[in-house]
Amino acid sequence: MPCSSRGMNVRVVLLLGMFWAGAGAWAENWPSWRGPHGNGVVPDRKGPTSFSGQRMWKTRLDGRACSTPVVWDAKVFVTGLTGGNDAVQAFDLKSGKELWRQELGPARLGRTQRIGSSANSSPLTDGKFLYAYFKSGTVAAMTLQGEVAWKIKLDEVGFPDKIMWDRGTSPIFAGGRLVIAVMQQAGKSFLIGLNKETGRKEWLSERAFRTVGENGDSYSSPLVATVDGVETIVTWGGDHLTGHDAASGKQIWYCGGFNPRPHPVWRTIASPAQTDGVAIVPYGREEHIAGIRLGGEGDVTKTAWLWKGKGWGSDTATPAAFRKRALMLTDTGKERGMLTFVDIMSGKKIWQEKLPRSVHTFCASPVVTGDQLYLVRRDGTVFTARLGKEGIGGLQQFSLEEGVIATPVVVESRVIVRGDRHLMCLW
Repeated sequence: MPCSSRGMNVRVVLLLGMFWAGAGAWAENWPSWRGPHGNGVVPDRKGPTSFSGQRMWKTRLDGRACSTPVVWDAKVFVTGLTGGNDAVQAFDLKSGKELWRQELGPARLGRTQRIGSSANSSPLTDGKFLYAYFKSGTVAAMTLQGEVAWKIKLDEVGFPDKIMWDRGTSPIFAGGRLVIAVMQQAGKSFLIGLNKETGRKEWLSERAFRTVGENGDSYSSPLVATVDGVETIVTWGGDHLTGHDAASGKQIWYCGGFNPRPHPVWRTIASPAQTDGVAIVPYGREEHIAGIRLGGEGDVTKTAWLWKGKGWGSDTATPAAFRKRALMLTDTGKERGMLTFVDIMSGKKIWQEKLPRSVHTFCASPVVTGDQLYLVRRDGTVFTARLGKEGIGGLQQFSLEEGVIATPVVVESRVIVRGDRHLMCLW
């Protein structure tokens, strides 16, 4: 197999910045859970290369939640639970001081499991409004000063939540609208496009595929790509990858073939990532991974598959992808902690590396800024390392001393991590 597996002291020959090079500079914001490009990679941003308990702030949060923070104009926004209500809190990036909080009505508590919550879905912002979505079905838009612009409940307008566990998909912007995907085995699955200014429904696209067991339940988030010249919403769940016109929500194409047997417990959590017209799709509860060419019309199953891999996928962690490359984190199972750097066009492994062995798994997705990688394990261990042509170098780790599910955020040479009890910032 054409890959290089080396020790943690590997000599870095070519930094990842050369692989990612070419993107324009971005302001120091993090508007959605996968960053300003929606792919977990910010080529022209620098982050810290080591951590110390002397260089951090820590602010207690009201309630436990799993959503990733977003950052705009040096303000950090998180969703969560306050006194039994869905809530959003804003904090100062430099000090951790709470700036405001807004309660949005009664929460619908998560099911009794270790890692669920009533606020799994991450917020997002366009710099004018902050948008939040909760298990209760509440969708709200607020100004960045905390004033509610509008609020609706999807359940009350005919879209009940019947997913087995807790809602996990995060909203996106597409076609000038706020778009939410609801994919569930027991109820109707659909994409809905809401007016960003008013919350009014502008389109609804049903997403119906015949599945078995819990395979129709999907906790993944859509992504946006320009495909065949059309702004396209790419959605993964129900054993199918689909492309929808962002202007109307209409399904343009769909790709199956992921679960031909079929296995009845292949619900989807990890989201796909895309670059250069190809999506990298983790499936089969971390066992499998596929490269799918985006585009076409109707059923593209026979033509869209470019490659498939086995044994180095992920169950929860979404890949980072940019410029024909992707970074996979195997988050659970025997190979947990394995990093695979891959050519997304061919599926060829460029290298594989293994993080220090642990009984703990990962929930958070990898983030790359410049040539620096950031990972957070479920036990709160933060890793950072340089990425190069032959592997990783300069590995550093630091314990936050509390559990972490949310993906880290990197802005202004700081790493923001939402833990089970605290919002933390390291630099």
